[in-house]
Amino acid sequence: MRDSPVMPSNPPLVLVAHGSPDPRSAATVRRIAASSEGLPAFLDFDEPAAVPSLTDLADAGHREVVLVPLLLTRAFHGRVDIPRVVAAAVAARPHLRVRLGAPVGDPLLLSGLARDLPPCDGVVLATAGTRDERARDGIEALARTQSIHSGIPWIPAYASAAKPDVAQAIAQLRARGARRVAVASYFIAEGKLHDRVREAADRAGAVAVTPVLGDRAELIEVIGRRRHSTPSASLVDGAIRSTTMPAPSAQAITANSHSPALAR
Repeated sequence: MRDSPVMPSNPPLVLVAHGSPDPRSAATVRRIAASSEGLPAFLDFDEPAAVPSLTDLADAGHREVVLVPLLLTRAFHGRVDIPRVVAAAVAARPHLRVRLGAPVGDPLLLSGLARDLPPCDGVVLATAGTRDERARDGIEALARTQSIHSGIPWIPAYASAAKPDVAQAIAQLRARGARRVAVASYFIAEGKLHDRVREAADRAGAVAVTPVLGDRAELIEVIGRRRHSTPSASLVDGAIRSTTMPAPSAQAITANSHSPALAR
């Protein structure tokens, strides 16, 4: 009888980011992956693509992989694109099991951003934006929680796809009496949307705009939690069976098989 190859007891970690045409974004994702002892992969724009990253690990002898979406919400990319990637990988490598973690959005990340804020009496929590109402509800809940913890108002703003935008949020805080408004950048990495936030904040007279999350210790801690607390119910083995991130139907996967995340 042939012995199976001996693999490390801890399965490899793959961090799947959205990707961006801005090279700063991929460089930051790679730093995050290195700090997390993981491997970077991308849904679009950058290499390595997500599906080949998983199948390459299977071809190297790994039978189990942990996938953590490097996303801040459960919007479209988390709800649809990530399960499609996993479905495509396990369809190509039926012996591969994938532990699918939750996106990395977490109140702890706001603690890291708050550390970079100057003295202020109002904070705009700026993020990319989404049309997904549940994802926006999550951002608003984070802002409310941080308002309670910090004792000053935090309100959300979006760089695209939703309102208020940064200028509108700054105006709202000033209408409530704030005079020194700062902007906390709830972005994984640099890119055009964060540039848009910074430019709008400068025009509106914000006292500061924090850097993006990048490889802050808080994000690395959250990734570690996701890696080690992924429930066994989220194992994927030939078909997605996840309590946290349901897969699209086989018909939907087929209809979208030309997505850049799956085609490369």
